[in-house]
Amino acid sequence: QTLKLLATKKPIIRTPTTQKTMIFPPPPPSSAACAASDSALAQARALQMPSREEMLRRDSKVYRFWDANEKLLETAWKEWQVNDKQALALPKLDSSLIHPELRAAVEAVWENPTESNERALKNLWKEVSPGVYDIPFFDMDKIHIVRQWFDQAADAGIPTRPPYGIVLNRKGFMIDPRSVGYLAAPDFQTWYRDLVDTYVRPLGRLFFPEAILPNDDSETFAFSIQYQGQEGGDKSIRPHSDASTITFNINLDEEKTWTGSSLIFYNGGGDNRHVEWAPGHAVMHLGRKMHAAVPIESGTRSNLVIWTMGKGGGMGYGSSNSPMAGDNGEYPEVYRLSPEQRWVKPEEQPPTQYLDRWSPF
Repeated sequence: QTLKLLATKKPIIRTPTTQKTMIFPPPPPSSAACAASDSALAQARALQMPSREEMLRRDSKVYRFWDANEKLLETAWKEWQVNDKQALALPKLDSSLIHPELRAAVEAVWENPTESNERALKNLWKEVSPGVYDIPFFDMDKIHIVRQWFDQAADAGIPTRPPYGIVLNRKGFMIDPRSVGYLAAPDFQTWYRDLVDTYVRPLGRLFFPEAILPNDDSETFAFSIQYQGQEGGDKSIRPHSDASTITFNINLDEEKTWTGSSLIFYNGGGDNRHVEWAPGHAVMHLGRKMHAAVPIESGTRSNLVIWTMGKGGGMGYGSSNSPMAGDNGEYPEVYRLSPEQRWVKPEEQPPTQYLDRWSPF
C-alpha cells in the first residue's frame, strides 16, 4: 500500500483521530491545501491571484497559475451559476437583448437569405470611417441585463484572467473558451456562442465578402475591457491592428458617463477619423484596420470585443494572407460566398474539437 501511494506522487494527509489516509490532488502553486469538503467554488475563491506586476512582466508563475487551475475554475463557474444566490437571480441572456430593428432584420435574412434582405440589413448601419460600420446593437431598455452579468461575475470571487494584449486591462475578462481564466459560466457561454454564430460571423461575411471565406473566420476570440478616468486607471491603447479577420466591438454602458475615449481609425494620407462611442452601439471593421483608443478623461467606458479568425491565427487577416487572393489582396468574385453560404451556422462540436486553443494573448 505504501508503494502504491508513493507512486501517485500526491500529497498525503493523515488524520490522527481516525488513522485513515486521504489522498488529495496537489494544490495549485498559489493556494493552501483545501479540505475534502470544499467545493470547487470555495477552492477557487481561496486562490491567490498573481500580482499585477507579475502579469505585467509576464512572469512564468502567471502561466503556471492559469494552467494548473484551468479545470478547477471551469467547475467553479458551473457551481456559481447553480448555487450562488446572486447568480440565480440574474435575468436570462437571449436574443431579446439585441436592438429590435437589428434583430428583426437579421432574423429576416436567416429565414430568407436573399440579396434584397441583406441590403435592407446593411442599410441599418452607418459607415463612420472607410470600412468601419456602426449600429445600435443592444436594446437600451435591456442592456442593464448584460451589465448585471458582468458585474456579478466580477463579484463572484472566482479568479479571471484580465486581457493582456498590447496593455493589461485590469477590469476586463477573457470570454472565449480558448483562453485560460475565461468567464466560464455555462449560460453566459451559450449566449456568447449564439451572439457569434447568429450575428458576428455572418455580418462580417456580409460587409467584407472580398476578405472572408469559411477558413478565415472559423475561430473566435473575445474579451471585455473597461477604461477608467480616475488616477491609476487603464485609460487608452496605442495605434495597432488586431490579429483578427473581423473585429466586432460592442459598448456595454447604459448611458454615456465618460469624456474622451473615442476611437481613431488611420486611413492613410493623413485621413484619421475620430469615432465617438454611443452607449450600446457596435463598431465593426477588418482586424487589419489600424486604430487606437484615445485616453479617457473622466468616467468609465466598458466594451465587449469579439474577433473572428482562422485556425491557429494563420489566416488572421483574411484574404490578405491567402494565395487565392488577387493582386489587390481581395478574393475574386468567383470565390466569394453567396448569401446562402454566408448565413450558415457551424455544426455544434465539443470545445476540445472545435477549438485549436491558439490564443492571440
